[in-house]
Amino acid sequence: MTLNDVGLLGKKILVGIIVTVVPFTIIFGGLWFTQKLLSRPAGDTPIVKQIQSSRT
Repeated sequence: MTLNDVGLLGKKILVGIIVTVVPFTIIFGGLWFTQKLLSRPAGDTPIVKQIQSSRT
């Protein structure tokens, strides 16, 4: 193997690592962000206010 072959092999390994890590980062980052959004504590006031009728 020449020095050029070793360099090419190193580049292919590096590209393979990047191609593997990027989708995992996107998926797990999205899951983390979704969990962060859904686990926020709700406020004291409800989003929808109940209508009280004046009929008795």
